Amino acid sequence: MTQTTMLSSGLTEWAKSTGQVQNRNGISGEPFVSGKISAALLWSIRVRTKLSAFLVAAVAFLSPMQMLAHHGAAGYDTTKLVTIKGVVTDFHFGNPHVELSLDVKKDDGSVENWQGELNSPNILARAAGWNRNTLKPRDEVILVGYRSKNGLKVLRLEKVSLSDGTELFPKGGNGVERY
Repeated sequence: MTQTTMLSSGLTEWAKSTGQVQNRNGISGEPFVSGKISAALLWSIRVRTKLSAFLVAAVAFLSPMQMLAHHGAAGYDTTKLVTIKGVVTDFHFGNPHVELSLDVKKDDGSVENWQGELNSPNILARAAGWNRNTLKPRDEVILVGYRSKNGLKVLRLEKVSLSDGTELFPKGGNGVERY
């Protein structure tokens, strides 16, 4: 039995069970004739198949664009690297980006909370050996990165070091000079 015959017989059974009727021209009106499928039913199947294929293709095409949309550096001032030293208050080793929070003491003694954003955990694990225990609250770190253009205390990190100078990221990569 060919696929067309199987489709035809399956649709024939469906048409019988639902009481669909058709005439020689495929228009409803006459009692059901075995082996014939109405043109309207075939058209409906074709439209649904094409629409489904279009929707799947559209989602597959547009999804990567949305996922990549926020990965640019447009929100950061990439003309000037900023260096801050502080104490880690939170470390999130999860998708889509590794994030850390730290308290930074200002010259006047007040404390500011800063955020740092790195690459994905997968990249950091492979490139620098990071894991969820790499940083812990109360660790003193030095961060180098590009500050957010909107004035928030957020850095797109290019370099992370412990206070003793031990470089954690990028381990000599990314073309960032050691300080």
